[in-house]
Amino acid sequence: MADGNGHEAPKKKPSKKRAPDLNTVFTINDDGSRNFLQVADVKGKWHLRRNLTYSFLLLAFAVTPWLKIGGHPALHFDIPGRSAYIFGGTYTNQDFHLMFFLLIGVGLSIFIITSLFGRVWCGFFCPQTVFMEGIFRPVERMIEGDRIARMKRNKESASVEKTSRKFVKHVIFIFLSWLFSVMFIGFFIPIREMVTLLPLFPGHSTALIWSLFWAGMLYFDYSWFREQTCLIICPYGRLQSTLVDYDTVIIGYDKKRGEPREKGTNSGGDCIDCRRCIDVCPTGIDIRNGLQLECIGCTNCLDACDDIMKKIGKPEGLIRFDSSRGFETGTSQLLRPRFWIYAVVLIALFGLFIQRAGNRENFHITTMRSQGMPYTIDAGNIRNLYTMHLQNKTDKEQVYFIAAADDALQSFEGVTYIIPQPRIVLKPLGDQLLTLFAIMPKASYSLPEDFHFAITDSASGVVQTTKVRFRGP
Repeated sequence: MADGNGHEAPKKKPSKKRAPDLNTVFTINDDGSRNFLQVADVKGKWHLRRNLTYSFLLLAFAVTPWLKIGGHPALHFDIPGRSAYIFGGTYTNQDFHLMFFLLIGVGLSIFIITSLFGRVWCGFFCPQTVFMEGIFRPVERMIEGDRIARMKRNKESASVEKTSRKFVKHVIFIFLSWLFSVMFIGFFIPIREMVTLLPLFPGHSTALIWSLFWAGMLYFDYSWFREQTCLIICPYGRLQSTLVDYDTVIIGYDKKRGEPREKGTNSGGDCIDCRRCIDVCPTGIDIRNGLQLECIGCTNCLDACDDIMKKIGKPEGLIRFDSSRGFETGTSQLLRPRFWIYAVVLIALFGLFIQRAGNRENFHITTMRSQGMPYTIDAGNIRNLYTMHLQNKTDKEQVYFIAAADDALQSFEGVTYIIPQPRIVLKPLGDQLLTLFAIMPKASYSLPEDFHFAITDSASGVVQTTKVRFRGP
């Protein structure tokens, strides 16, 4: 068609739909604005397996604070009381060193899993994915419809239907965020106590403040930030490149079978470039571009591709779990040297944890010299003052007896001890500060010498000693 001057008007180039690539983040537009993903629903065997895993984890999250073992919560962390109940075990701040073995063990376990199966942790067990894909995304689909309906409605101008759907969705999101925050705080404040104080926690400002804080964080995350948590904040994806190798089983695309891509089914490779694997990806990547740090191993693309292959009469597995070596050669080695190295270290850490946890004492003693002068002289006697901190690490009331050790300061004459409270009763997980005196005639003193106080647990007969030093002029 010619314009008014008789010149031929340039033809408009057909618009090309943006596709994920390896040079940009698909959730960010070229102008820097957010590209909100509308993830399509998918069904399949892996989707079923994930939902069963999510259901088990969510059930455990909801039920665990209510369970009791030995009369105490199955899992409870009392931060003000510096103690914890962990599946029948009672721990205090003096047992905090055990966390080293626990945290290193968990981290190393994730390393082992990643080296074997890639980011299966992210897709099946990470709380971010469990809540997003197991709760909030299904609620969104239920209220606003499938992907096509949401995209179509979002392009429309404001309407009563559009506004009401989004309003209902966000009200439910806020309620769920608040509910999950209360359930989470139930691991730190007894859940039975919290339930009686709902919803505004009268007289318990700590619970109110933390419930509102976590509710706000969860609502922000699951209603708006979403996959950006995995792409921007979480460092695990960046560690992936150092943990996986040529034999790690990952979700990948079989290029040998899929290429060249053709829209028809009678020519080219098996991939018909339907973009279904992109539409169902919760982080907006194209798995056909290879392994990327944005991939969380959710298996959505795997189920979506298998469904398409069934419809066009091609074999399943164009996108599947396999190693890089497997995609290229058809064979892979799952158990390799690095796995055995990780496994030996993990077993060693586990053994140390069991040994340390099994040998922990039921009470803890710390004895220090009182502040001020190291000693005083009164009526020809040297007096040393000590402060003892005695802590009951059990969940039962205990009786302790305190005395100087039998061999305490034996080389000196005339030594006496003043122990105002030789018998102490401590409540479960209770502690108490005690004052102790050691007195020696000045004429008997020559040099500083260490000695011990002995503390006896009346229930078990276990005796612990604590070393102190007697000083003089």
